[in-house]
Amino acid sequence: MILFLLLGGINYCSLLFPDDPLRMERVDYIGNELRVDGYYYLHQEDGTHVLFLYRNGTMIMTRHYWSLDLTVVEAEVMKEIDEFQKRKSNWGVFMIKGNKIEYENWIYPYERYKIMEGSGNIENNTSFRITEKYYPYNLRTEHVNEVWHFKQFSPKPDSTNNFIR
Repeated sequence: MILFLLLGGINYCSLLFPDDPLRMERVDYIGNELRVDGYYYLHQEDGTHVLFLYRNGTMIMTRHYWSLDLTVVEAEVMKEIDEFQKRKSNWGVFMIKGNKIEYENWIYPYERYKIMEGSGNIENNTSFRITEKYYPYNLRTEHVNEVWHFKQFSPKPDSTNNFIR
């Protein structure tokens, strides 16, 4: 009986606090402004972030890796490659308009998945600079200077997921 109430409570909570929907529509990326045959990485003082862009307009920003060595990061990505399809957090969509990039992805800071929006400029087909992040759930804008660099990589995680149509 307690298990039934707990499971019912979880479902009830998800009805009370639904995930934020993506506001950007997924659009196939047919351009050549950015390469998509690998990943983009952002080095920070404490490690590396990895971002995969796909021709179908989806993206996944993997977890933070506590290394600046891309060989180590790639080994970690390969260990987790199957898990990416199972987690809603960090999936999103992106769009290229001229030399501008915009994206939106789910993050999980509270009781439900919320969205974060990023925007910036494409510097060339192997790098872009994110200059602004917006968090609609708390109306906060953050000005950043994140330069993402491309590295060819195979095999990429599959872009198939249950979260974006």
